[in-house]
Amino acid sequence: MAAETKIKAEEVIIKPAETAIIIVDMQKDFCYEGGALYIGDAAKNAVGGIKSLLQRTSVPQEHWIFTQDWHRDDDPEFKIWPKHCVAGTDGAEIVDELEVPEKSHVVKKRRYSAFFSTDLDLYLRERDIATLIITGVVTNICVLHTAADAAMQGYAVVVPADCVAAISDYEQDYGIRHMKNVLNAKITKSVLIK
Repeated sequence: MAAETKIKAEEVIIKPAETAIIIVDMQKDFCYEGGALYIGDAAKNAVGGIKSLLQRTSVPQEHWIFTQDWHRDDDPEFKIWPKHCVAGTDGAEIVDELEVPEKSHVVKKRRYSAFFSTDLDLYLRERDIATLIITGVVTNICVLHTAADAAMQGYAVVVPADCVAAISDYEQDYGIRHMKNVLNAKITKSVLIK
């Protein structure tokens, strides 16, 4: 279980019509024991936090964006990481605990950032989104890179620490601290988003 960061969670007031929730890579290969890149029990905590956030939020479902790591069988990323989330495989599917509403948007991505070579920015701008609540796995990889691209493109970034997970406590803390100190993200808990 990843330790909570020592950064104090702050209350965050959002405007639901101008906010999107990005659920990064909550896929079976990362979140289920036996998955190709299982990150451990921390993923279970993130699933619970995200599920709770989605159940209580007033952010419209069409502003829920689920990302999927979606690799070709010969993806160059497999020189860095073991083969995972290959397009069309069971491991690439979103975890059963998170229902993907029909109105939501799914972004299939081949790189760490959900913005890289996808339609995500266009989708958000067409809906006048100003704030992104970024959740998912892995905190210091795909969550961090998605948050960095979001911040560089002018979005306000909110990260509920109980809705993200990493392989180790160090990587969790590093990712959270980087998003707060370098990207000016608001670090919070899901229950403090109003």
